[in-house]
Amino acid sequence: MALLRTFEDYEVGPEIRRIYSEIRANFDLPFVPTIFKVLAGEPEYFKLMWRDLGPVAASKEFHQASAALDEYIRSEAITGGWRFGDQERSLAEQKVSPSDMPVLGGVVGVFARSLPRMTLFTRLIQMGYSGGQPGRISSGKSYPALSRLISLHIPPEKEAGLRVWLIYSEIKRVTGAKHAMSIYRALSPFPAYLASSWMDSKRLFKNRDFQSARDRIAKRAQSLTIGLPVSDHRALARGLSSQRWRDIEPTVDGFVRLQPQFALLAQIWRRSFASTTSTRAA
Repeated sequence: MALLRTFEDYEVGPEIRRIYSEIRANFDLPFVPTIFKVLAGEPEYFKLMWRDLGPVAASKEFHQASAALDEYIRSEAITGGWRFGDQERSLAEQKVSPSDMPVLGGVVGVFARSLPRMTLFTRLIQMGYSGGQPGRISSGKSYPALSRLISLHIPPEKEAGLRVWLIYSEIKRVTGAKHAMSIYRALSPFPAYLASSWMDSKRLFKNRDFQSARDRIAKRAQSLTIGLPVSDHRALARGLSSQRWRDIEPTVDGFVRLQPQFALLAQIWRRSFASTTSTRAA
């Protein structure tokens, strides 16, 4: 039951808040991804997982693997030729000013940047309760800029109004997710645009070529984790009961299943903003 909701900064103690800050810095993100806020419901496991994998997330090898996966996802999006609908028109219908439209495009761009990293990292978390794997990383001093300069507010599900809540319910029903993904919750202040974006998403999820690309991305992500060290988390957390592991494992497995399709979706969505801008400019 502890893993059925997210835990925000104001709901956790100082140690978990410190880990949240490290997550933002190590991934160089302006927000804490949903999976971490869910796993914070099991503090003992969450802390040991991050002690093991936090240095991996900060390593040169992880960021190189993430960059390689990002390039692969971009290639799949370009090859597929998929697009969302006219983004300027959708935002204009929501009465978003033309000068603010690039801001929404930038928000989608943040997720296009973050999801390849999370696609890899959720695989590593999964390996932790499957025995782990040997590997080696080199520590390199990083200078995260995005996480220091920008904070992106992701409203929790409990703040949703009725219309947004109904959209969240359909998202979870169609995708099989237990939680509404951050990319949609970030847009909850714009219900009409959220609804339009979800309709475009749902159309793509049903596309067989998109599904094939999603599966190829999942395989590529798995191959890119080779050589990244993961300890045996079961051995490190001998105090966790079998029931608690039965809560943790399907939660992580669900995120592992969903990340590849959302990573591809975010890249297509981002390119849809670019195509609209270039078309209007021409």
